[in-house]
Amino acid sequence: MALSSLTAQSNSVLDDFIVRDTADAGTSLLLIAQATGHLDDSATVEDGLTWALQQKWGKKLKNISSSDSITTGQFHLALFQSFSIRGGIFYTLFGTPRYAAQEAGYQEYVIGTAYVNHKMTPDEVLSSLSLALERTEEEL
Repeated sequence: MALSSLTAQSNSVLDDFIVRDTADAGTSLLLIAQATGHLDDSATVEDGLTWALQQKWGKKLKNISSSDSITTGQFHLALFQSFSIRGGIFYTLFGTPRYAAQEAGYQEYVIGTAYVNHKMTPDEVLSSLSLALERTEEEL
């Protein structure tokens, strides 16, 4: 998996993250914020959540805490909004986690069926994030 764009993230945060059964929201959002240049490598997991909740789309994450497991819908909403990834008509009109999950399946960020409330694993988070970084690089 190509994680070279995430080298700024401290090894201890990634080491703690990848051994978990499910991906936590705080670290997942921190990785997105750092990959897009919104937060630097000294940012904490709490900074990642705070950053996400301050975004216009952040209100659609509804009652999420940094230690909660992040769902396919929540993660891909944050990912698509942060990377300005375009989607289909329903995602464009409503921009909710449900339509972000469907779009993630359609655009093959998720292998198999993209269930909106599926609790993502760290591998799934890193895979989707790497794919977004690769596709963004290709567009440049």
